[in-house]
Amino acid sequence: MKCAMTVLLLLLGVIGAAQSGVTVTAQILDYEHGWLFITTGDGFRVAPSVSILAGPPRARLYARITFDASGVVTKIEVSKTKLPPEGDLAAIHRYAVSLSSPAPNPELDNPILSGRCARTRSGKLVGLTLTVQVPITTAATDTIYMTTDQSGWNAQAYRLDRIDALHYRSTLKLYSGTLLHVLFDRGSTQSIQVGQNGVEIPPYVLCIGDEDAQAFRATIYRWGDEQNGQTQQIPQTMPTPYNPAPFPNLPSPPPGLPSPLPR
Repeated sequence: MKCAMTVLLLLLGVIGAAQSGVTVTAQILDYEHGWLFITTGDGFRVAPSVSILAGPPRARLYARITFDASGVVTKIEVSKTKLPPEGDLAAIHRYAVSLSSPAPNPELDNPILSGRCARTRSGKLVGLTLTVQVPITTAATDTIYMTTDQSGWNAQAYRLDRIDALHYRSTLKLYSGTLLHVLFDRGSTQSIQVGQNGVEIPPYVLCIGDEDAQAFRATIYRWGDEQNGQTQQIPQTMPTPYNPAPFPNLPSPPPGLPSPLPR
């Protein structure tokens, strides 16, 4: 009888631990349509009856997140200030929704993914998490954007958020079956990323599949408005009698030859 009671207590303890789930603290990247994304790039399903405390979850806020035994978020305690570390963020990765494989860098490979899009079930809203590593020449005050063919190559179409000194991230909601050609920039067409050799590169090709969520990672080696690791000045005007030499970085003429512009 005593052994039976011991086994029963052990089983109740295991069940209670499983039902209690896991709790972690993290920063919110996005929250909508029953999904919660945090700045690790992971996305999690949220229970319809989720308990939300201290205000609605929003990007850049912090939260204490509780998961049930199946990995569904059951409680979100929101905070405007950073919370003390709690739980193991690596351990909750197993709860994350299925992510697609990262797209390769186009300088190494540029696969045509239109065939995959043709086999994708279209019309499903998919969370796309983009993470880029920028060159060390990127100033702390720079703002990073994604430009796409879908936006007419608008240099400020999609803004990314800084997550540390060299990494930026954003989460978008796009429909499955969408085929995107994308590049990254610092807010102008002159600053669109280039290859390590300073030459233009073809855009990344992203096909939005029909997974619950999708991840994309890229490394940016140089910006288009840099020369030898330094930002170039972009002329903003044409020569006039009052400003005869607005173009920076022009070479000096050889000795004996007149200057091409009046001084």
